[in-house]
Amino acid sequence: MVEHYRMIANKKYIWDGKTYQNEGETLNAAAQYKKDNFDVQLIKEGGKQFIYTRRAVVATQTAS
Repeated sequence: MVEHYRMIANKKYIWDGKTYQNEGETLNAAAQYKKDNFDVQLIKEGGKQFIYTRRAVVATQTAS
């Protein structure tokens, strides 16, 4: 069973909910996540590939 999140280097990564069957498909999806400023970890298990992502939340001030 796929873990919904993983702790990697003391950081929490969330599974994107998809199971990738080949490396090309996985790398294309990972590239899009990276383009959207996500930190990406690729995991291979049992002949399948999974993507775990995280993104730092940055607080912004709003005008009052």
